[in-house]
Order: sequence, then structure tokens, then C-alpha cells
Amino acid sequence: MKSKLIDIDELIAQANELTALPQSTIRLAALVGSKADNAEEVSDVVAFDPALTFKLIRAANSAYASRSEPVTTVRDAVDRLGTAQVFSLAVASSVRPHMQKNLSEYGFSDGEYWRHSVAAAVAAEVAPQHCSITLPAETFTAALLHDIGKLIMARFIKPEILELLKEAQDRGGLTPLEAETRVLQVHHGELGGIIAEHWEFPQQVIKGIIFHHQPELGLDPICDATYLANIGAKQIVARIANKELELVPDEDCMDRLGMTPEGFEKLCVAGVERFEQVRTRYNVK
Repeated sequence: MKSKLIDIDELIAQANELTALPQSTIRLAALVGSKADNAEEVSDVVAFDPALTFKLIRAANSAYASRSEPVTTVRDAVDRLGTAQVFSLAVASSVRPHMQKNLSEYGFSDGEYWRHSVAAAVAAEVAPQHCSITLPAETFTAALLHDIGKLIMARFIKPEILELLKEAQDRGGLTPLEAETRVLQVHHGELGGIIAEHWEFPQQVIKGIIFHHQPELGLDPICDATYLANIGAKQIVARIANKELELVPDEDCMDRLGMTPEGFEKLCVAGVERFEQVRTRYNVK
């Protein structure tokens, strides 16, 4: 089914025109994507961004990351957290103004969109402790931005399109992702990948965003890890609200990550604790 209700070219154009990120964040993306040992270059980029310097040193000295000696310099903070985590902090600071908006078209209100995104990043942060494989360092950023495509998609979803999407799910038996693809000819994961590519983010981040609902198609651990983070985020937010949510990750995905059901439960418990620790840092309501 091809729909005339939405202009795909305009949708992609708006994705490409989303406010540019600071040059420091773009530079960090290139450094992280290079996979080289470039902690010195990363430190130099951060040092010229006072706001990012403050956030980085505070994160390095947080209860979750700190060791015996306090961190006082950018280089020490980079060494403690790693370049990928530095990049993720820069991204979070840059995209937060966009992602704190309400997206009623997707059922997000009162800061829920940003809350879910941060919860997904938190789930990605604690996941390595419960997986038997090594997760890509870029997983945190992919998890944080996994729903960035919804930000642009929501601009085009008028009431008549919402009705078509609902009908495709209720009567056609499609998943929300399948309904988007059927009605809009593109789903929010693909659109998010376009945005991340426009921002010149590392290819693994782009892949994690695109396939966060279909990790079996991505053929990369970051796709499984981002999918897992999305499910974990929903559980974390539900538990904080004292609600029960019958939602668990796909068994094949957990097998690929080397995670057991017990491990996922531990991830959710640790995620709730970690979320409460970082919600002030990320300005989550």
C-alpha cells in the first residue's frame, strides 16, 4: 500500500535539517567512529567546551563511576569513562532540548519521551554486567537515540494518519512498526538512522537505531543490545511507577547476547537504581 498522505521526500528532508549538533559533538563522533586510541584528541575537544567539561568531570566522580581518587582533569575523566561514554554524554547534552518535547502522536506526554530515552541508555549501561558477550561501546548512544526518528515522524502524523495506523494494527493485525511501514512507507527506526547519518555518527550507532525493533535483520550485537535496552527501558519506567508490565525480550535476542531471563531481571533491578541516580544529571522529570 502506498499512501499519498505523507511526502517521503519532505520527511527525509526534515530529518536532514534537524538542528545541527555542536561541533564538539560532531568531532567526538568522528573520533569514536575511528576506533583508534585517541584519548588525547578526545580530551582536547572536550577541554574547549566548558559545559561538557563540567558534565564529564561530574560523571567521572559519580558514585557509579568513581574509585578512590577524585577526578579533576578532563584527561583523567576520559581515561576513567572511556571515549564512547564521553561521546554519549555530549550527545545527551545536545539532543535533550529536542527530546524533552511531548509526542502525543506516539503516546508520550509530560516528558515521557525523554524519560524513556534516558531509561534505555541506562539499561544499555548496566547490560554488560548481565551478558556473556562484550557489547559495543556505542550501545549507550544508540539506546539513547533509538527513538529519535519519532521526533520528525510526529510532525507528519495528522489525525487521519493516526486513524490509518490504528486500523492497520487493530484490523490488519500489524505491529506498530509494520503499520508505520505500510502507511508511511518508512518506519521511525529507518528515519532515526537517516538523522544519525546526517549527524555523521559512527556506523554502529546508526545500525543500532535502524534495527532496534528488528535486531535479527541487523546482524550485529549492537542491534540486539539496543533492542534489549528499549525493552529494559519500558520495564524500568513501569517499575518506577509501581506498575506491572508483561514484556520480556525475544529469546533469540537474549541467546545471542548470552543473557538469561534471570539476567534480564537483574538488569531491570539495577536499571531502576541507576536511573534514580542519573535522572538529575539528564534533567528527567
